[in-house]
Amino acid sequence: MAELVLDINIRGWVFLPIVLITFLVGVIRHYVSLLITSQKKVELTQVQDSQVLIRSRMLRENGRYISKQGFYMRRHYFNNEENGYFKTQKRAAPAQTAMPDPSMMTEMLKGNVTNVLPMVVIGGWINWMFSGFVTTKVPFPLTLRFNQCYKEVLNWFH
Repeated sequence: MAELVLDINIRGWVFLPIVLITFLVGVIRHYVSLLITSQKKVELTQVQDSQVLIRSRMLRENGRYISKQGFYMRRHYFNNEENGYFKTQKRAAPAQTAMPDPSMMTEMLKGNVTNVLPMVVIGGWINWMFSGFVTTKVPFPLTLRFNQCYKEVLNWFH
C-alpha cells in the first residue's frame, strides 16, 4: 500500500488554520466561561465538615507513619464518646427539595452553551471554508455503488 503523503498546500492552508482557530476559540471560550459563571456560595459549616473528613481519611490511610501515641491522640479527637468531633457535631441533613436548585440548572446550561456553541461554529466554518478539499484516503477499495454516488455528488457541484 502506498504511503499517504500530506500535500504542503493542505498543511499550510487547511490544517494550520483549523488548529489556530480551534486554539483561539478555546482561549476565548475559557475567558467567556470565567465571565458568565457566578460565584458559588459556600457555608462555613460545609467547609469545616469537609476538611475534618479529609483529615480523618488522611489519618486512616497514613496512621502507620506516625507514632502510636500520636495516632491514638488524633483518633481520640475524632471518636471520643463524650467530646469527639464526630460524636458531638451532629448536623441536620439538608432538606431535599422537590425541584432541583434553579441556579444549578442555569450553571449547567451556561456550561453546555459555552462548550457546544463554539464547536458548532467551528464545524460550520470548516464546512464552509474547506468544502471541496479531499483530505481522507481510505485503506480499502470503495464499492461500485459508492463510486457511482460519489460521481453523482461531484456532478452536482460542477
